[in-house]
Amino acid sequence: MTECEDMDVSEGIIKVVVDHQECQHPNDLYRNVQQAGVRSVQFIPLVERDEKGYLTAESVTSEDWGRFLNTVFDIWVREDVNRISIQLFDKILTQWCGRSDAVNLQDISHIGADCRNCYVLHFCAGECLKYRDSSEKSALCAGYKTFFNDSSPYMRVMRDLIKQHRSPMELMAMLRQT
Repeated sequence: MTECEDMDVSEGIIKVVVDHQECQHPNDLYRNVQQAGVRSVQFIPLVERDEKGYLTAESVTSEDWGRFLNTVFDIWVREDVNRISIQLFDKILTQWCGRSDAVNLQDISHIGADCRNCYVLHFCAGECLKYRDSSEKSALCAGYKTFFNDSSPYMRVMRDLIKQHRSPMELMAMLRQT
C-alpha cells in the first residue's frame, strides 16, 4: 500500500482492506499506517470467490493472512502497544483478560462440529465463518489459528500485566531487553 486508496475512515477507525498483494508486504503496509499517524485500524482480509467457488487471485490465502497478522503483530507488540489500536489485537487481548463480552460469538448452531469444537473458537468467535466456502470451511481458519498460537505468549504477558494493574506497554520494554 503506497497510498491511502485502500483505507476507509468510519467511526474513528481506519479500515484497510488487505488483498493478496498487500499481504506480501506487511511491513510496508504497517509502516504506512504508522507514518500516517493512524491511532485505530481494522485490517479486513479480501476474500472473494469466482463463479466456481475458488478464491480469486486478489484474495488473501489462509497462509498469507496468518503470516500478515504475525508480522504486523510482531511490529505492534514491540513498538505500538497502547499507541495504535488494532481491532483484532484489542479483541483478543480483552478475551485473554477474561471479559466475557470481549467477543460477540456468532450463532454457531449452523456450523459443523469441527468449528464448534475448535480450540480457538473463543478467540475467533466464528469470525472466520464470513470467509467460508460451500463446504462450510473457512478460507482463513488456518491463518487465524497460526496467529492465535503465535501471539498467545505475548497476550499472556500483557494479560498478566493488566491483572497486576500495570500497563501492557511494559511488554515493549521487556522485548527491547532481549
